[in-house]
Amino acid sequence: MRKNLPSSRGYGLSTLLFLLFTLSSFAQNAISGKVKDETGNAMPGVSVFAKGSNTGTQTNADGNYSIKVPSGTSALVFSFLGYKKAEVAINGKSIIDYSMETDAANLDEVVVTALGIEKSQKSLTYSAQKLDGSKITQIRDANFANTLNGKVAGLSVAQASSGPGGAVRITFRGNRSLNGSNNALFVIDGVPVDNTVGGQVSSDFGGYNGSDAVSNINPDDIDNINFLKGAAAAALYGSRAANGVVLITTKKGKAGKISTQINSGIVQETPSFLPDFQNEYVQGAGGVANAKSSGSWGTKGTTYPNNVRDFFRNALSLNNSVAVSGGSDKMQTYLSYTNNINQGIVPTNNLVRHTLNMRLSNQLSSRVSTDAKVTYMLQQIDNKVRSGEESGFYMNVIKIPRSVDIESAKTFEDENGVPQYWTSSSIYMNPFWSINRIKTEEKRNRLTALGSVSYKLTDWLSLMGRVNIDKYVDRNLRSFYNRTLLFAGNGGTFSAFDSDVMERNLDLLLSGKNNITKDFSVSYNIGGALNNRKNQTIGATANGLTINNKFDLNFSRALLPISGLSERELQSVYGLANFSYKDAINLEFTARNDWSSTLPAPYSYFYPSVGANAILSDLIKLPTAISFAKLRGSYTRVGNDAGPYLLTQTYSFAPGGANGFISRDSRKAIADLKPELTTSLEVGLDLRLFANKVGIDFTYYKTNSINQLLEIGLAPASGFSTQLVNSGNIENKGFEMALTFKPLQNAVFGWDATLNASSNVNKIISLHPLIKKAALGGGFGRTSTPVVAEGGSYGDLETQLWKRDSQGRFVVDAKGKPVVENIQQKVGNFNPKFMLGFLNDFTYKNFTARVQIDGRFGGVITSGTEANLAFDGNASYTAANRDTWILDAVTASGEKNTVPINAETFWTTVSGGRYSFGEFFTYDATNVRIREMALGYKFTKIPGNFIKSASLSLVGRNLAFLYRGSALLNIPGVAKRKMSFDPDVAIGAGNFQGVEYGNLPSSKTFGMNLQLGF
Repeated sequence: MRKNLPSSRGYGLSTLLFLLFTLSSFAQNAISGKVKDETGNAMPGVSVFAKGSNTGTQTNADGNYSIKVPSGTSALVFSFLGYKKAEVAINGKSIIDYSMETDAANLDEVVVTALGIEKSQKSLTYSAQKLDGSKITQIRDANFANTLNGKVAGLSVAQASSGPGGAVRITFRGNRSLNGSNNALFVIDGVPVDNTVGGQVSSDFGGYNGSDAVSNINPDDIDNINFLKGAAAAALYGSRAANGVVLITTKKGKAGKISTQINSGIVQETPSFLPDFQNEYVQGAGGVANAKSSGSWGTKGTTYPNNVRDFFRNALSLNNSVAVSGGSDKMQTYLSYTNNINQGIVPTNNLVRHTLNMRLSNQLSSRVSTDAKVTYMLQQIDNKVRSGEESGFYMNVIKIPRSVDIESAKTFEDENGVPQYWTSSSIYMNPFWSINRIKTEEKRNRLTALGSVSYKLTDWLSLMGRVNIDKYVDRNLRSFYNRTLLFAGNGGTFSAFDSDVMERNLDLLLSGKNNITKDFSVSYNIGGALNNRKNQTIGATANGLTINNKFDLNFSRALLPISGLSERELQSVYGLANFSYKDAINLEFTARNDWSSTLPAPYSYFYPSVGANAILSDLIKLPTAISFAKLRGSYTRVGNDAGPYLLTQTYSFAPGGANGFISRDSRKAIADLKPELTTSLEVGLDLRLFANKVGIDFTYYKTNSINQLLEIGLAPASGFSTQLVNSGNIENKGFEMALTFKPLQNAVFGWDATLNASSNVNKIISLHPLIKKAALGGGFGRTSTPVVAEGGSYGDLETQLWKRDSQGRFVVDAKGKPVVENIQQKVGNFNPKFMLGFLNDFTYKNFTARVQIDGRFGGVITSGTEANLAFDGNASYTAANRDTWILDAVTASGEKNTVPINAETFWTTVSGGRYSFGEFFTYDATNVRIREMALGYKFTKIPGNFIKSASLSLVGRNLAFLYRGSALLNIPGVAKRKMSFDPDVAIGAGNFQGVEYGNLPSSKTFGMNLQLGF
């Protein structure tokens, strides 16, 4: 029964209208038929609607449909992606069969681009890839961005080692900023959102990674995602979009009857990619068993093969979402609530999130429309995992000797609260102490509100005003019990601090389109924007407590304030003009000028772009196999301002004395700061072949980023230790290809496939006359150091190499132990050379299946975890050569080595414990995996009329590695060592990459997902 909202004229009129519509609903005509394609095959999934109403259905697996249309309906409307939309007159017929006609180009689809501007995909002059929201709601993750890996050409996703809700690093087309962010900008419904990835671990010393904003996005509210990869696509968003844009469009209400959708899933997550351990030798040293030793260098004996695995738990995650949509032609409402309960594989690490979303769209008149949305999110993360070397959780786990029963380790303290450990250490502790006596709590309240008004000034000109506020407050509590090594003061340590983040966006956009002649038209957009961002942190740390483990700032022995404030403003004007000839040739110009408060007066920087395309299939006659062909190209310049408070000298206050002390900061300000600028050249080819059965989207690009912000050392006599300078030129070039094809399509079986491929080559053209090399992130690493150096590439890893002679032979010292080069040298680069994603969707009658396989090829990662496993004799390869081992090497004088050593001597020498010779533990990061799998069934015969649709799926994620790389160094006498960590899990989401140290192990998920429609 059709329902309408009461009008403002009174209840009586609304009741009359209701009765009229109710009576009309009983006057319906039943029509059925079959839909086929041009070859005569039945077409399932075709939408069939009664013209002028919201009554509709879809064809079943055999192409048949049945629909009851309101009386007076003149025609049926048939539509299906890739085919021309058609209207068929009813003329009193009760049976209407129809053959769909292929829309070879299929490029008249409207896509959302920069600033929320809707454009025909056919007119785009740059590369953009679209992903439907259904691709990320069946197989889910606590941070939806983790599910994007492999689905988009040129997109790279790295997940911080923090457990559920951890931050992610999302990059397009390589890295270009040394000290700034390389993360893509996220835009929701046309408005940029704060995605500050603050507090990321920036060295292998380790720490806690801060949370980002992307993890808060509810995938069940996403309608579709457009990926604007190049500078041309993102130019209108200004400096924040220099690294590309992930453009999210959320769901709106739909006119018609109220409908309800439920999406419910449960999955179990288990650690699946743990290191290979040796299970022959017990705790000890020098071949002698010793229950107080830190390593497993004892005799052969009883071991516990699963003592590390059994520490982790099989974690459960529940994801439940309900959405209600409905409305009239004048007003539509969308309301949703989502609850996420995610356990981490580390005991006591949990995430709970509640998301409430409401959107209201109104057509107030033929010229005025409004759109308003409010989203509230409450999230709490307990015991976020600490990564890195310094007593990171995972490091404490993997250092358990092979003969220690995990059950005995559960007694982590005595009756006096003294930590219990199987050996003595000034750094490492019992991992059960780590999860029970180190407490962290992160609670986030986030509110986003969006409002827009559009006014149609004329038939060809409209004005839109929009305001967005995004505000969240993080409350962080960290408690370290008394006697916690490294982190606890006398009696314990307690920190409590709040971070208050707010972003406000105001923008005004004038849009128009005119037909100048029959064949020539112009569309244009002119606008301005104001962006304000503020981030304030207030709190304190009690470094020592007067009462043991009384976690309250009032009991502090020494109270240290935590305080920070950052404010910035960005003012912008921008314009776009697109000139089109017969919709076959398009020429597009954009221009934007920003005024940033972080730059010196006059605060201004300008960047333009130009793009063009030619629809070859509309201009010249092509072979019949080519249904559509488009050439496109663009040239763009985009800017990127710096962080605040770099222009003038800053000072710090410290308590003490009568009124405290003020000291000048050691970094000299840069008064002539320039914005980082990136120029981009992009050319591409779009093809549709064989009646739209095959699609090829190929792009070649080249970017150069200049005015990098570098920090150089100064002489002590200057009164400063460092100074910031603008310099450098970083180049990225490569290609992206998205290949879509439909190998099989008939009434029974369907197969849609997408193959994404990309490759990026980076080169450091120049840095600075005084700087030829700089470290990324936190500087020197304990295993390898990621660097940028002139003539090299962003992310080169430097470490100590096993010394070779002029003939390439390994060199050992007089005691038969390896000799390493004194100076760190390049061992590889952490970026992949090639990325591939293969997505497959299958249908068979009512069954559906999805399989995604993706891989990264090339790139290296140095593992500090492996170095520690080797040092302690826990790694599987340390079981070999425990007695006698003569390395196939030469001495410094070139004579053949004859001095025997054993495995303990070798591995403790090259690993060095906390500091290692990185080449011995550097791995080829190439891997190919089964990323996602799903097998579902759509129920078509559902008793009663209450449930309109239902589907049940078995889902799995990160299921297995089909291939993984090996150690770069083939050590004589040691079998090939396979990579034992997941390169997708990074130590943090910042620029310090390529070094794995205490990262959480990879995990896989299995579960079920139920979707219901009412």
